[in-house]
Amino acid sequence: MRPTAAALLTIGLTLTACAPAAPRTPPGMMPTPSATPERIVAPSVPTLDGMPAAVRVGFTVQVSGMVPVDSAGRLVGTDLNGQVRQALGNFVTVVRAARGVPGDVVRLTVYLRDPSTEAVETVRTAILDVLGKDAPPALTVVGVSALPEAAMRVMIEGTAQLRSEFPDRSRMGPGS
Repeated sequence: MRPTAAALLTIGLTLTACAPAAPRTPPGMMPTPSATPERIVAPSVPTLDGMPAAVRVGFTVQVSGMVPVDSAGRLVGTDLNGQVRQALGNFVTVVRAARGVPGDVVRLTVYLRDPSTEAVETVRTAILDVLGKDAPPALTVVGVSALPEAAMRVMIEGTAQLRSEFPDRSRMGPGS
């Protein structure tokens, strides 16, 4: 016995009505980001074995302490300015790996072996050059007696608050 068109239509409508509705995001709204922590790895930025360069939860990215080393783990620069710029470059690389841009950086903590007024000014200038002057992040500078290597003068950690799943050009920062 062959089913009639009306019977097939009824079965199809019943199956559709019983299926769970797909979550819908209202027009113009971004989907809610995942609350599951995502470990961020940037292959060109060395980290401690087994530790991520950052952790992203939703639109918030917590970046681990970045030091002035190149992709091979070698210390870059002997002067503070060169070391700060390398550490900031590593920081921005990690933020980009988390699908962010320099303009998303909202907080930095800078650990300095020499927290003199001149050193803090060097850090401030480098941050504005690398991240942009339009919306500088909150900044804390902490003097420390030691860093992972004797010749290291700086370590930088911080937070980026992404504004969406996808970066936009207006927040990409200088030279992007």
